[in-house]
Amino acid sequence: MSDKMSSFLHIGDICSLYAEGSTNGFISTLGLVDDRCVVQPETGDLNNPPKKFRDCLFKLCPMNRYSAQKQFWKAAKPGANSTTDAVLLNKLHHAADLEKKQNETENRKLLGTVIQYGNVIQLLHLKSNKYLTVNKRLPALLEKNAMRVTLDEAGNEGSWFYIQPFYKLRSIGDSVVIGDKVVLNPVNAGQPLHASSHQLVDNPGCNEVNSVNCNTSWKIVLFMKWSDNKDDILKGGDVVRLFHAEQEKFLTCDEHRKKQHVFLRTTGRQSATSATSSKALWEVEVVQHDPCRGGAGYWNSLFRFKHLATGHYLAAEVDPDFEEECLEFQPSVDPDQDASRSRLRNAQEKMVYSLVSVPEGNDISSIFELDPTTLRGGDSLVPRNSYVRLRHLCTNTWVHSTNIPIDKEEEKPVMLKIGTSPVKEDKEAFAIVPVSPAEVRDLDFANDASKVLGSIAGKLEKGTITQNERRSVTKLLEDLVYFVTGGTNSGQDVLEVVFSKPNRERQKLMREQNILKQIFKLLQAPFTDCGDGPMLRLEELGDQRHAPFRHICRLCYRVLRHSQQDYRKNQEYIAKQFGFMQKQIGYDVLAEDTITALLHNNRKLLEKHITAAEIDTFVSLVRKNREPRFLDYLSDLCVSMNKSIPVTQELICKAVLNPTNADILIETKLVLSRFEFEGVSSTGENALEAGEDEEEVWLFWRDSNKEIRSKSVRELAQDAKEGQKEDRDVLSYYRYQLNLFARMCLDRQYLAINEISGQLDVDLILRCMSDENLPYDLRASFCRLMLHMHVDRDPQEQVTPVKYARLWSEIPSEIAIDDYDSSGASKDEIKERFAQTMEFVEEYLRDVVCQRFPFSDKEKNKLTFEVVNLARNLIYFGFYNFSDLLRLTKILLAILDCVHVTTIFPISKMAKGEENKGNNDVEKLKSSNVMRSIHGVGELMTQVVLRGGGFLPMTPMAAAPEGNVKQAEPEKEDIMVMDTKLKIIEILQFILNVRLDYRISCLLCIFKREFDESNSQTSETSSGNSSQEGPSNVPGALDFEHIEEQAEGIFGGSEENTPLDLDDHGGRTFLRVLLHLTMHDYPPLVSGALQLLFRHFSQRQEVLQAFKQVQLLVTSQDVDNYKQIKQDLDQLRSIVEKSELWVYKGQGPDETMDGASGENEHKKTEEGNNKPQKHESTSSYNYRVVKEILIRLSKLCVQESASVRKSRKQQQRLLRNMGAHAVVLELLQIPYEKAEDTKMQEIMRLAHEFLQNFCAGNQQNQALLHKHINLFLNPGILEAVTMQHIFMNNFQLCSEINERVVQHFVHCIETHGRNVQYIKFLQTIVKAEGKFIKKCQDMVMAELVNSGEDVLVFYNDRASFQTLIQMMRSERDRMDENSPLMYHIHLVELLAVCTEGKNVYTEIKCNSLLPLDDIVRVVTHEDCIPEVKIAYINFLNHCYVDTEVEMKEIYTSNHMWKLFENFLVDICRACNNTSDRKHADSILEKYVTEIVMSIVTTFFSSPFSDQSTTLQTRQPVFVQLLQGVFRVYHCNWLMPSQKASVESCIRVLSDVAKSRAIAIPVDLDSQVNNLFLKSHSIVQKTAMNWRLSARNAARRDSVLAASRDYRNIIERLQDIVSALEDRLRPLVQAELSVLVDVLHRPELLFPENTDARRKCESGGFICKLIKHTKQLLEENEEKLCIKVLQTLREMMTKDRGYGEKLISIDELDNAELPPAPDSENATEQELEPSPPLRQLEDHKRGEALRQVLVNRYYGNVRPSGRRESLTSFGNGPLSAGGPGKPGGGGGGSGSSSMSRGEMSLAEVQCHLDKEGASNLVIDLIMNASSDRVFHESILLAIALLEGGNTTIQHSFFCRLTEDKKSEKFFKVFYDRMKVAQQEIKATVTVNTSDLGNKKKDDEVDRDAPSRKKS
Repeated sequence: MSDKMSSFLHIGDICSLYAEGSTNGFISTLGLVDDRCVVQPETGDLNNPPKKFRDCLFKLCPMNRYSAQKQFWKAAKPGANSTTDAVLLNKLHHAADLEKKQNETENRKLLGTVIQYGNVIQLLHLKSNKYLTVNKRLPALLEKNAMRVTLDEAGNEGSWFYIQPFYKLRSIGDSVVIGDKVVLNPVNAGQPLHASSHQLVDNPGCNEVNSVNCNTSWKIVLFMKWSDNKDDILKGGDVVRLFHAEQEKFLTCDEHRKKQHVFLRTTGRQSATSATSSKALWEVEVVQHDPCRGGAGYWNSLFRFKHLATGHYLAAEVDPDFEEECLEFQPSVDPDQDASRSRLRNAQEKMVYSLVSVPEGNDISSIFELDPTTLRGGDSLVPRNSYVRLRHLCTNTWVHSTNIPIDKEEEKPVMLKIGTSPVKEDKEAFAIVPVSPAEVRDLDFANDASKVLGSIAGKLEKGTITQNERRSVTKLLEDLVYFVTGGTNSGQDVLEVVFSKPNRERQKLMREQNILKQIFKLLQAPFTDCGDGPMLRLEELGDQRHAPFRHICRLCYRVLRHSQQDYRKNQEYIAKQFGFMQKQIGYDVLAEDTITALLHNNRKLLEKHITAAEIDTFVSLVRKNREPRFLDYLSDLCVSMNKSIPVTQELICKAVLNPTNADILIETKLVLSRFEFEGVSSTGENALEAGEDEEEVWLFWRDSNKEIRSKSVRELAQDAKEGQKEDRDVLSYYRYQLNLFARMCLDRQYLAINEISGQLDVDLILRCMSDENLPYDLRASFCRLMLHMHVDRDPQEQVTPVKYARLWSEIPSEIAIDDYDSSGASKDEIKERFAQTMEFVEEYLRDVVCQRFPFSDKEKNKLTFEVVNLARNLIYFGFYNFSDLLRLTKILLAILDCVHVTTIFPISKMAKGEENKGNNDVEKLKSSNVMRSIHGVGELMTQVVLRGGGFLPMTPMAAAPEGNVKQAEPEKEDIMVMDTKLKIIEILQFILNVRLDYRISCLLCIFKREFDESNSQTSETSSGNSSQEGPSNVPGALDFEHIEEQAEGIFGGSEENTPLDLDDHGGRTFLRVLLHLTMHDYPPLVSGALQLLFRHFSQRQEVLQAFKQVQLLVTSQDVDNYKQIKQDLDQLRSIVEKSELWVYKGQGPDETMDGASGENEHKKTEEGNNKPQKHESTSSYNYRVVKEILIRLSKLCVQESASVRKSRKQQQRLLRNMGAHAVVLELLQIPYEKAEDTKMQEIMRLAHEFLQNFCAGNQQNQALLHKHINLFLNPGILEAVTMQHIFMNNFQLCSEINERVVQHFVHCIETHGRNVQYIKFLQTIVKAEGKFIKKCQDMVMAELVNSGEDVLVFYNDRASFQTLIQMMRSERDRMDENSPLMYHIHLVELLAVCTEGKNVYTEIKCNSLLPLDDIVRVVTHEDCIPEVKIAYINFLNHCYVDTEVEMKEIYTSNHMWKLFENFLVDICRACNNTSDRKHADSILEKYVTEIVMSIVTTFFSSPFSDQSTTLQTRQPVFVQLLQGVFRVYHCNWLMPSQKASVESCIRVLSDVAKSRAIAIPVDLDSQVNNLFLKSHSIVQKTAMNWRLSARNAARRDSVLAASRDYRNIIERLQDIVSALEDRLRPLVQAELSVLVDVLHRPELLFPENTDARRKCESGGFICKLIKHTKQLLEENEEKLCIKVLQTLREMMTKDRGYGEKLISIDELDNAELPPAPDSENATEQELEPSPPLRQLEDHKRGEALRQVLVNRYYGNVRPSGRRESLTSFGNGPLSAGGPGKPGGGGGGSGSSSMSRGEMSLAEVQCHLDKEGASNLVIDLIMNASSDRVFHESILLAIALLEGGNTTIQHSFFCRLTEDKKSEKFFKVFYDRMKVAQQEIKATVTVNTSDLGNKKKDDEVDRDAPSRKKS
């Protein structure tokens, strides 16, 4: 049956149509850019199909319905009646979409049905994915009596064709047989499809296809059956990439030196598979008898591979330059030396053919067979994702990769030759990587577009372009815009199109397919002169005649602009044409727009391409056009990502502030207005006052005729408002000028600040800022200028809100909010300067609060943002004291609060309100029955929230104006508003920090009071017997209870601390604001709000942690250090900040230095050392001071003694707390003349030295510097040393290291020379804290192997071996740190470290790099020096001996015994070493005692050596070895550690001798046995001594303590910390638990009937939280992400008591009370015996705090439908019956207790799931890079599924089955499990030896304390 069926045509078949009649040929197309259809008779016929056969393939589809689409298009047509309203349009659009979906499902059902004559079909052109369509309304282009035929994207009713028989032997209703001739008759046109005899004008040889009455018949030629067309098998016409699995490279064909080459391409990407070059695409052809047939590929089919971009075929030919290559690769080496190379070479000798590309397809040399890598039958289909080996048919050879580069002359060759070899090697397999049709279509489109653009550019140059061509190129450029941005053309103006995310793959195509190149040609073409003048000149573009060309240019620039968006490679490509684009600026072709988009926030390009010339161009454009946008472009050049770029800033300052350019700026002056001169009254005084009032700001500028004009700002603003064009222009120009000034001053650029601030001083700016008559945006600009020019400059320093380093002497005994000033000494005279500004800020913000909708006015928002930003900076610079800050917070919270209420105060509170709010309270009272709302709540509330009371109903009158409010409220929140809120959040963060600082001060203050009191009591008693009981009495005397009560007071328990809640409602408003912010759609804002939210609920924890970090400075030494550091850092900061004024500039030092030195010097001498230093210029003074400071700071960090460097933790911590590292990092970023400025190089060296000392052995400091790691990723050697210090011995950092860091260092070696330091860094990261990091080992190894010869320098062939020997002989090479010899030694050491700890992967790679015979050859050479031996033998040990898998050759060959004999020689040398230690060869000794012993031990104790039989034959050597080792043991120069290693070696050897029955000379044997007895007793003795000394040491220390007072203070501080920690633990947990309550019912914080409340009730808040978590992961905000996950999990936990399970009362009776504290361990004992009582206490305290907080946030109201909390703390432990029996309910009062019992666990799980929790878990697991996030996600998933919740299981199941990518989910688990298994394996095997040692240590430890106590 099926055979009979198979000859029929089916729906879904793919076929080609061959026209027969007057014109013969296949119907095909002209590429994807052109929609016409043609027949090309010349290209081929049925026996010789066309080369581009893909263009001729059509798929037969059933008829689609198009009625809804037709209606929609009709309504949407721009020219149609515009009355169609948007709603109807949307409905039509929806209907059209629905219709499309229905068509698709219908088509799927009909797939494979037989087509009969008379059926209607559609022909889908495969390559372009468009339908063949007849347009009966348009005539054909050539035959005017015919209708036009085109390809149409969606198709329409013109795409329907009747299929009719051509011969009479078939009739309507018969099945169509393959190969029949048919007539295709369009349903609605009624005239059949016809191949015309007219040829197209622009494409000769192509005949038009149209629709007209004719006798053209079409023969249906099958290409592929519908049943073969499956996605998962390889078939003819598929496009694939061939990925060589072993080399990890793609098979690519590209041009090199004008010749096509086939090669494997190396990629720079992190993972090779992500490289996606379009030159690596191959089309598969399955070779059949019928040349027009394709079909599915079987393993026994024959295949051809056609290169998509060039159309050439892959083939193999004899390699011509093969002979010489062989010779090159054959240095005279004797064969057994170089095994690895010879293997390769043999392969190469056999490789006679290499792969090439040939143009012709029907050649037998291009046929290949595929060979499966698994067992498959020859008649089974080839799966699409399989691995294959390629066999070349006619030469019977196998494709084989090589390492021979084609592009030898490049510094990094990327093209590796590929050939064929008779040997079939398993590893030479390719993965077939299928490519989606869409990607191929993109490539085709780009390819065609590039050709068309090129030809048009050529015509434009000659000036021979027709109107049609011009239209088509315009259309094409529009298509390109949509193409690259991934949008669809829906009729809007193409230049207005806005896109957020362009399509990266397509951007890449734009470059690779040379479209960008053609576009630049197109832009140049019309203006190039080809002999008789250009076609048009740039100046004429503005002309109306040339509008089409201008449009084309604009489109070109728009394409360029979209192509570079967020894509670095394209940016660099386009930037090469920078000079050309600049010429076209100012002609309105969007060139400047493209340039700014290109440079916007692109620091690298800005620094590279912007020079003085570019700036001058812009300045002259400003002069010519007087357009503000050019000022805007200038200001864009000096900023990237809101950070200044000092280099360009300086250039712009020089240009803009140059006196010759003064005419382009508007000048600002304060002028006394005329009014005052007339009104001079007799008394001089009054006149003056009147005059003061009338001082006005005037602007002076030059108009186009160079005349000076002037006008006051107010008048300008007034006239501009009334619509005067000129005034409006001047104002906007002035505004842009102010913005430019602000940007020039950004980040303290003193060249600009010093120039401009004279003209625009603080008062003038303030006057304009606060002038209500000026437009908002101008005031905003003034405000910004105020910030960057006056506020953010030298005397101001950012205050560190939380100070951890505290001087004991400065802690006050009393402290109150009002006089507490966090910034230390406030600088009064500066405060004076800004007093009015601060007043204005506060007034303005109050005014914003009073508005009905604070953010309703778009223009005003700009000003609000700037004012808030100014406020933020004033606050961060410490202008406000604490009480001011708290006042300001209330205003800011009111701005953010969505419940915009003025509550009705009870009368008593009225009075308070009066003084705060000024006089508007009366009006407020009137309006207070109308509730106001803010932020998109956008409706009137009908309730007023009363503090603590219930909800009161409102009068109906208030609800009436609801309708009109809608318009006042902005619908969509704009970015400006969001950023304003973000700034407010920054301010709140700061204020919380100040609050934290205040609380720490309070605690210290309490502590100091108590301490002073207790000291005064004990001073009498302790004077007599101070030495013994003194210390033990004092701690008992501190009254912990009292301190703890006071401590509780600082959290708002006491009256004076209530303001700390930040609002008058106990933190309730604050919380509501945060919850509301979290629901915004602006990720940074949400993150900020969440951080504050978590801080709000962990105040106690925060204080505790901060208090632990406080560093009290008591001794005079510490205080001096503190003061010295403070002074140094302040000075350093100010010098660094002004670097542009003193750093040496190459072009001649005189001009820059003297200009700046005047004012600077005076200042320096005042603040500096008061010596008059006039003779020395500022510059050299600064260099000197910086140097001295750095040396001082460096010395603080480490203690340098003769032999050893010790880091001083205390000082490092102090420097960290004072932020020294931040200043030094700033210093490192100063730009300077690298070549000439030697002083600066010295400073940089010192700076790096300081950083190295700063983080030496200090993990916290290392982590701090690790955040700035990008500063150090450059080739500098200093940077490499610093990097090494950052990672040194820090397991945490090393294991999290990023791959690119490793790549960077390996790349440095390749490009910047083989420096030992780079290798040292790599050694550092592989091993930390004595542990090996497998991940790093693998990474380093992979990078080294990839980099090849440049990095891996081995001397293993004959010539280079001699070099190595030479180097070892030369004394100089041995000493020089950076000699090639040292590099080689370090490299071998690095390889050894990479293989340590049994790492199979690296061992295998290293074996091939350094074969065993090479090692033996080097080590046994008589000139080999100990350093080299150490490296090599160490490597041998780790790579060959101490291994996971057995290295056979080690145990069978005689290599090892050769080495042992060599060891004997060295052992003798070492033993005969002089007794005079000065001349001893310590390196040799180290080698003998450590390295040799270690390898001998490992070799003989290795499990593999037991099986080897060689030992029996080598007995004499073995005995000699034992004797030698024994002799070493008796040397008198051994150090203890060396002794131990020698001893263990002897032990192993003697054990082996016993087990293998090797005869040992008797005397030796007995000596060995004695040794063991002796050593055992020694161990015991030393342990004893150690205990004794430990006991004495304790005493000795106490005597040595610097000052008793100091120790007292510090010790007691620690006591208090631990006591507080204990006391606060339950409270900390209670606080956090309330957060979970809030998350359960966020809506209760909002008044009823508000939007926010409704949103929360429908789960909007949790939903947002969950959505945002995924974003957090993408933005690397790991900590916050983990916090959210933990909190979500908390929502599902049941009864979390505080601490352990509570003990019931019954058991309490027998608990004894603790003895009174007396001995020195008092604190320990207090804490231990009474857990039961204490737990109950804790529990009560925690529960009480919880109740207080819950009541505070929710009021006493408890709505009936309350969702009960799951984590009820009282599950009855307080009842007498204990936890099991019922009895007392939860603790606390009934009604307001917040236990969450009513809502079951399952309900909470489902609630979370509904909001997307299960999806979140799956996404996080699939994308989590960090282990902690992964871990938390798993825990959350477990909590969701807890108790077998079927709903959740179902949603997990659905997501994992429906989502295509879900394989990754399981893969992640699989990979993680695998890694974990490997780690367990690795650690278990390594640790057995450690465990033995550990036991002994533990015993010793355990004895010590017990002795001490006795």
